[in-house]
Amino acid sequence: MPSIPLPPPQEDQIFGPSTGELSGTVMDYAYSSGRRYRMTFDVGTLSFDHLNGPARGVRVGPVPYRARALRDGQFLVCWTLKQPSLVHVTLIVDFARGQIHVSGMMPPNQWEFFDIGELRRVTHTDPAGERAAHA
Repeated sequence: MPSIPLPPPQEDQIFGPSTGELSGTVMDYAYSSGRRYRMTFDVGTLSFDHLNGPARGVRVGPVPYRARALRDGQFLVCWTLKQPSLVHVTLIVDFARGQIHVSGMMPPNQWEFFDIGELRRVTHTDPAGERAAHA
């Protein structure tokens, strides 16, 4: 494959509306590939736990994320880590349909991850500290 010259580094360009609505949400989900995770959203950061496979029990995060409400109950979520190696993940979380979609560039050797999954359990802590569960 021919080498494509890269432009010089640029500043991030983030525009449009963002939301903090996911803060306090914890969701367990499974992709069609069999990978299972638990993601926890806090104010401006998220963490996720590997629930199976060779990385079972490993927690990643907290990492900064961005979220945008697409429609009622559906969110675009993304995060990028530039060091030590590039990671970029974009999710569409659809609570109404109980689905999660992922597209990502994963470390350590930049492999692509593109899948769909099922939300298995979702809980949310409201500002009063009460938790609501959804199957």
